[in-house]
Amino acid sequence: MKKSQLKRTIALLLSIALLMAGSTEAFAGNVYTKTDGFLSAEMGAGVITSTEQPIGTPLTDVTEDEALAFERGLETELSGVTGADTTLSQNAKKKAAAMVSLYGETSVQYAVMQNGELLLSDAYGTDDASKKTKVTTDSVYGIASISKMFTTAAVMKLVEAGKIDLDQPVVNYIPEFTMKDARYKDITVRMLLNHSSGLMGGDLANALLFDDADTYYHDHFLEKLANETLKADPGAYSVYCNDGFMLAELVVERVSGKSFTDYLQEQVFTPLGLTHTRTPLQLRDEDAVAGAYLKKGDQKLPTECFNTIGTGGLYSSAEDLCRFGMTFTKNNGKLLSSSSVAATMVQEGRKGQWCEEYSGMLDYGLGWDSVDTYPFADYGITAIEKGGDSLVYHGELMVFPEYDLSVAVLSSGGSSSYDAIFAQYLAKELLKEQGVLSNEKIDGVRTKYTVKKQKVPAELETCNGYYASYGATYKVKLTADGLQIINLADKKTTMKFTYSGDGYFVYPGGTQALKFMTQNGTRYMMAGTYGTLPGMGTSFSYMYTGQKIPANKLKESVKKAWQERDDQTYFVLTEKYSSAMYAQSGVMLNLDMDDSRPGYFYNDKIMDANTAVEFTDMPMNFSRDARNYTFKKNANGKEYLSCEGIYAVREDALKGLSSKSSFTVTISSPKGYAKWYKIGSKTAGKTMKVTLPKDKGAMVSVYGADKSLKLNTYISGTRSVKLPKNGYVVFAGDKGADIKVKIK
Repeated sequence: MKKSQLKRTIALLLSIALLMAGSTEAFAGNVYTKTDGFLSAEMGAGVITSTEQPIGTPLTDVTEDEALAFERGLETELSGVTGADTTLSQNAKKKAAAMVSLYGETSVQYAVMQNGELLLSDAYGTDDASKKTKVTTDSVYGIASISKMFTTAAVMKLVEAGKIDLDQPVVNYIPEFTMKDARYKDITVRMLLNHSSGLMGGDLANALLFDDADTYYHDHFLEKLANETLKADPGAYSVYCNDGFMLAELVVERVSGKSFTDYLQEQVFTPLGLTHTRTPLQLRDEDAVAGAYLKKGDQKLPTECFNTIGTGGLYSSAEDLCRFGMTFTKNNGKLLSSSSVAATMVQEGRKGQWCEEYSGMLDYGLGWDSVDTYPFADYGITAIEKGGDSLVYHGELMVFPEYDLSVAVLSSGGSSSYDAIFAQYLAKELLKEQGVLSNEKIDGVRTKYTVKKQKVPAELETCNGYYASYGATYKVKLTADGLQIINLADKKTTMKFTYSGDGYFVYPGGTQALKFMTQNGTRYMMAGTYGTLPGMGTSFSYMYTGQKIPANKLKESVKKAWQERDDQTYFVLTEKYSSAMYAQSGVMLNLDMDDSRPGYFYNDKIMDANTAVEFTDMPMNFSRDARNYTFKKNANGKEYLSCEGIYAVREDALKGLSSKSSFTVTISSPKGYAKWYKIGSKTAGKTMKVTLPKDKGAMVSVYGADKSLKLNTYISGTRSVKLPKNGYVVFAGDKGADIKVKIK
């Protein structure tokens, strides 16, 4: 069986995980960074981590000794560093260099502000490798999901003006909002901001584009929702939801009578003096957007435009983010009232969570990922935080209300979880110098679990079975003194945990502990995870990471229909020519039924021969971006996959690329669907040269038999390529675009 990419690639294509909670995204020993290109969003240079790796694996291969040796080697290079606080400046510079050299970031920008005074601001790393230029403190980064806090601020401004009531239904403000599920009428504005709306999550199809501020997703968003159902009762529990903030963006527009961009500029950017903060619609050629790369050594990418502004589309600098973060300190004064600020910090997400409390939970406020952040909660210090990840940009905003302190870290490449650990380091160092924290208190906070081998109680045997999670299915088998767990996508690897009492199963080294709980008759797997960046710090998360899958016996005819799709590839027709998904093969979806429990398609329950429906109901993060799958055949017997925002055709329906020396491919579909072709023996090894139309947008991508990218004309500007044997070609463009092809 070839390794499945369908669920992972759909997550990349439709979820773009920008949008995941920053420092609390650790999953089963791995920071949920998705940099491998098959899970939601990050494609940074260097470090590759993924939830598809086995549970319990370490955050990084770098050791403490290696990290310390690296920093010692920087002493000469950084000897001339100066700043308001030389010690903090020098140490921060060392850590920034480590982020780039050891932890895979192309560049990093950071700032610290307290009492309205900028204490630290710096940047390190590459902007344009070909020109050998570096990033500066004026460079602008995509801030991805940190944008959600700007949406929260925009809503709260209208609450203060008496124009929005958080607990009134959204339909009161957007009368044309409708869904197939009648429960949509119960969704309130508050539920949009605390992730409890019950919306499926967000497909983000055609939202992530290069050099293209297309408003398609915004303009057709209500049409999209009109064809969807809810995954849960509104207000039942909080699970990360991008579409909730997209809907909040529309609420702001309807109530204010202004575009979201104009409203943010007038009510947020200008009052706070955020001169480096933009929406995609405001970006200018002269803006110093930090360089981003698919991987080190590649050419600089075109500017990434995340065209879901309220969800994750803003650009900013670390200094601007610190200024914005000061809004949420006790001496804010400029943007929101104290009562509005306090309202954003209420533990909204706890209302729908059933597990015990930990400081490393996704403890949602209004917009915030956590209002009780590790390790500061264990120090007795309130810290609130929001992280974000797009395809190439990542970031973290951390605010300490009682200390009038704001810390921001932005990066190209890497992950928001890494940025959060860096932000945590900067805050701890400053608070230590100010006498707020002591080394004794810091050292007293736990950074790993202890292993005390015990016999597994008989009552835990009911934990055996399969567990579904966003992006993976796990098989759990208890042993006499622990448990074994297998990711069905990687059956060769068995991870072993030792039972340590009180219901905890601990992974060797103490990086993670699993625990099981039952709520309303459903069994859930919880994971507490410590993730360490040597020389930098440790993160901790505790969250629902799996829901037990009940048996689902299928009729033989249904089972046969799904088995016939095993090992099949489906080619996406609906992504725009400027889509970033073409850049990393995110438009070819490989299906492997062996990655799921029989009767299921990953975390979807198979209902009939052509339909699978999402069934998980976990709070926090790992039942996010729910979607249903439908397969249909046309009159000619060609099968198509429809999944929320995408439409894809099965490989056996593809035609071979013409072997003529000269021909034209026209995007003729009424909906502008892309055209895919196989590369046969008559054309393999020959050179294909394409000419793109001047009057319409268009792009050609070529992939090898292994789905690796060989050419993307939109990114590279190159117009010719040697055609790989058994590879694929896709032509995408505006409706009516004529793409001329010559093969020699």
